[in-house]
Amino acid sequence: MNSTIKFIVSLFLILSVFGGLSLAQLSQLELDSVNFIIQFYGQPLPQDQSVCGYAVSSSYVRCDNQSTDGQYHVRQISLEMSTSGSVGIPNPDLTGLYLPALLQIKIFKHLNFANTNVSMNIMDYIKPLKTLTSIYIIGDVYVVIPPDFSDWPNLADFYLENNGITAIPHNFLNNSVQLQSYAIKEKLESFTYDDSLYFPSLNKLLVHSDTSVGLPYLFNLTSKSFPALTDIELVLIGYSTPVVHINIWNLDQDLTVHCFGYRSNNCDLRFSSPNRITTLILTGTITPIITKEFYPSLKSLSYTDSNLTQFPFASYPLNMTFIDLTNNQISTIPNVPMPKGLEELRLKKNLLSSFDIDNLFTMNQALKVLQFDENPSFAGPITDAYCSHGLSILNTPVPDIPDCFWCYFNETGPLKRIYTSIPFPYPFVCDGNNLGWGTLIFTGAYRFAAIKPNKIIAVTLAARPFVPTPATVKWSTFAGAPQTEFTFLETGSDISITGNFGSLFNRPLVDFMNGTTLISECTVKSISTNLIVCRVLETVSAKQINVSVTVDSYNTVYQLSLQQSCQQSTINCHGNGQCDVVTGQCICNSNAFYNNCSNPYPILSSGSYNATNNKIVSLNGDFGPFGQSNLSIKINNTLDCTVVDKSQTLITCTLEQTPNYGLSSVQLQLDSLDTNAKDILYLRQPDNGGNNGSTTTSTSGGTTTDTPQQQCEKQTSNCYGHGICDIHGICQCDKDYNLADNCFTKFINTTITPNTTSPTVSFDIDGIDFQFEVVSIQELDFDSNIIKELFISNYTWIVNASTNNITTIVDYQLNTTLSASSSSDINSILFQSVSVLSTISFSTQSRDIQFGDQLLHINPNSIKLAVNVGNWQYSSNLATLRVVFRTIIINNQTVEYDCNEKDIDALSYDSMSSLQYLRVIKDDIQFNGRFIDVALSDGRPTYSQTQLISLAQSTSNEDESIALIGINLPQCQSCVLDPDFSPLLIDKSNDSGCNKSNTWRIIVGCVVGGVGAVAITVGSVLTYKQIKKRNTYNNQMAAKLKNIS
Repeated sequence: MNSTIKFIVSLFLILSVFGGLSLAQLSQLELDSVNFIIQFYGQPLPQDQSVCGYAVSSSYVRCDNQSTDGQYHVRQISLEMSTSGSVGIPNPDLTGLYLPALLQIKIFKHLNFANTNVSMNIMDYIKPLKTLTSIYIIGDVYVVIPPDFSDWPNLADFYLENNGITAIPHNFLNNSVQLQSYAIKEKLESFTYDDSLYFPSLNKLLVHSDTSVGLPYLFNLTSKSFPALTDIELVLIGYSTPVVHINIWNLDQDLTVHCFGYRSNNCDLRFSSPNRITTLILTGTITPIITKEFYPSLKSLSYTDSNLTQFPFASYPLNMTFIDLTNNQISTIPNVPMPKGLEELRLKKNLLSSFDIDNLFTMNQALKVLQFDENPSFAGPITDAYCSHGLSILNTPVPDIPDCFWCYFNETGPLKRIYTSIPFPYPFVCDGNNLGWGTLIFTGAYRFAAIKPNKIIAVTLAARPFVPTPATVKWSTFAGAPQTEFTFLETGSDISITGNFGSLFNRPLVDFMNGTTLISECTVKSISTNLIVCRVLETVSAKQINVSVTVDSYNTVYQLSLQQSCQQSTINCHGNGQCDVVTGQCICNSNAFYNNCSNPYPILSSGSYNATNNKIVSLNGDFGPFGQSNLSIKINNTLDCTVVDKSQTLITCTLEQTPNYGLSSVQLQLDSLDTNAKDILYLRQPDNGGNNGSTTTSTSGGTTTDTPQQQCEKQTSNCYGHGICDIHGICQCDKDYNLADNCFTKFINTTITPNTTSPTVSFDIDGIDFQFEVVSIQELDFDSNIIKELFISNYTWIVNASTNNITTIVDYQLNTTLSASSSSDINSILFQSVSVLSTISFSTQSRDIQFGDQLLHINPNSIKLAVNVGNWQYSSNLATLRVVFRTIIINNQTVEYDCNEKDIDALSYDSMSSLQYLRVIKDDIQFNGRFIDVALSDGRPTYSQTQLISLAQSTSNEDESIALIGINLPQCQSCVLDPDFSPLLIDKSNDSGCNKSNTWRIIVGCVVGGVGAVAITVGSVLTYKQIKKRNTYNNQMAAKLKNIS
């Protein structure tokens, strides 16, 4: 009985299987359509039901029953062929293909062989197949595009290449609502792309064309026709320069544009709204010109083979990473610093003869590629400043290169950083601080991360040493690569465990466990009867942690609560909340936090008005990862700003009316949370030609009918004899005299010795010493109350210096992990992750430094100071930063000229009540400090106010007071300040005098730039040392003036 049942079941299964196979067949109409295509191209595929299983290389036919009707259909056809054979004649009576569920058809002819019937056009047969999602036809010169090849409801990808097509109908593929990729790599001579077309889903458009034959064409790509377009590629063939209009305005997505030609064929590329273009590849001309205002989103530019004689940038977009200007006629590069994030600069085949790397790369630490190949006049010099960058100088007259490159000359592959035609200098010994470029990823024993190539390389060991351990680090993988001997010590975190541990203390062990799994060993540093201190090397982040303690072979296990685990892994919710006793989850002090209370939101870090339309407002910051719902924005609590685009880091809104000039605050609400950013927007009045930064003293005693020129002559004693007053009342100074002081001061040479322990700017002239030092970084609440404060004096600096005999650069990094303070409060722990970096540089040559949207001119022998603070842990979304300086000012100070004494205010303010100038005069020496009102907040310029915090009488000198000056910054994760200092001499040789000494000296010109990324300008402490007696000093200065004259 049982065997009978088994037999019946088996028979039923067999019949079911064969029954299923009998159903998996194509209908005769569908099989005939497949055979038509096989015979059309003469391909050796089966012409029966077995064709569905055929697959040889890239030729295949795939069938299934996954279509909407559940029947067995052909789904994909792909034919890749180099020849044809005799496999039958396609049915001439077949007027259309029956393939009701076909999704994809690919025709790829490698060679130009004839189809079986050249009078037939495959696209006529494809046209009815509206289920298609992909069409690819390559190399079929018999293809002709039908006039009504449009309205494809499912088509997503369309590709034609090398089919001999020279024209397309105007409505080709029009109204294909799902089309995402459209590529025609043909030699199109006539076509029209205008706003009568509609491709609502098209992301990528690729067109090859030849407009040199003179047939009608139109490139006018608009947002109306292409609302989703993100990638445009136009390749031009022949000898012409077609006009290409791109009128796409889309705030929701970035745009990549390629428009380039071969031979002498170039683009005349014209944008109406280029503000979201991120990548641009071009040969030809472009409108508007490339500036950071018109192209704020641009990251990559390739502008080659275009006979450019001038460098294309008037100013740089902030996010540039790639610039390629190969094969042009560029001979000079503007002395404007390159963007901080630039990775490659390619200048091959130009006419460059020099390159000011010290000024151009003041903000850039490491280019992967800096290319000067085939510049026939470029001879360098290649100084040590190039050692931070990859360099290619093939076929140039450069005579030699620094050792840093020869040390790694044998590097190969993607790690190679030097390409040169200079012969290798055998024999060669590599020495010095040549650490390489940190390009070695991982050896198994250690890995690298380049902070500043050849200067600062972070080395992470796989095996962490608990005691000082010698090790050899090889800086690359090639044979004979440089190597260095180090002694390493892993510090980790100290954990204190209390209990009763006896008195013998034999073999103490502490382990952190998750159940029975070891998470981390905790190396015992010390043990006593009631206390074990051990060191763990990494954060323990498991949910449930057991602490296993073994002493004298006795073991006990203590289970950390979820709350304790949370406290350890999140540093007590980053000081902004509490770990829940039951769940071990962070409960933040307010809803305005996420990520374990580490990220406050919403935050406004910077804001700006659109350069061409002031009604468009861009707000940068952190607006949370939760979709930015219920979003509303007001300007100055009165003007509504309608949101047109939003993301976690950027919100764009529009005003109904043009805003007023000056400062504006922003009130923002989202996710039922509020934030208020004071003075985050600044609309400057247009420059009217002004005085270019120079000032003249206002007259007292009422109005005057004198012309501006006459007023200037009276107020400045005709520019103090070192220039002339122009018709606008502005001094035009003689050579080497300072316009900012109406030609009263003269630039001089001086010897500068950098501080080797801290970024303190100082000048020492005959014993009179001026110093400037940062005091602290403060976090302020909305009412300017101090929440927490990092005192710089509690820490030390790590210093690294380099010079090329023209420019000296000294880098400082505050070691916030080692504090002189013994405090263990939460703020001291949080400060360990704060990054404070500073760079001091000075040069014998003048420099122009781009800082935000301003170009600062740095005179020869001036000191420039840059400070950057990052990774500050804020206490709320309303908190801001303030960098505090300390300096000594003179209570009452005057300057005498032509027997007249003039009061000089120590502090003066601009029209926005921001401290603008600091002036200190003593013993005929003056120091001027200028504070600019711009900070870089997360890389973007924003308004920054400088204020006097306090002024206290000096206890050591009744003529002096101690001033604390603060620079205010918005909430940012990267803030940068950039002051500079210049030594000048007041030349009073034209002073008619009162029989008094007519020679004295001055130090002038501190420009303190507001900063971003929790940036800090190093504060200043002015100290005075009188070493010489007055009469000796006057005699020395008289002699010095005589020499300068």
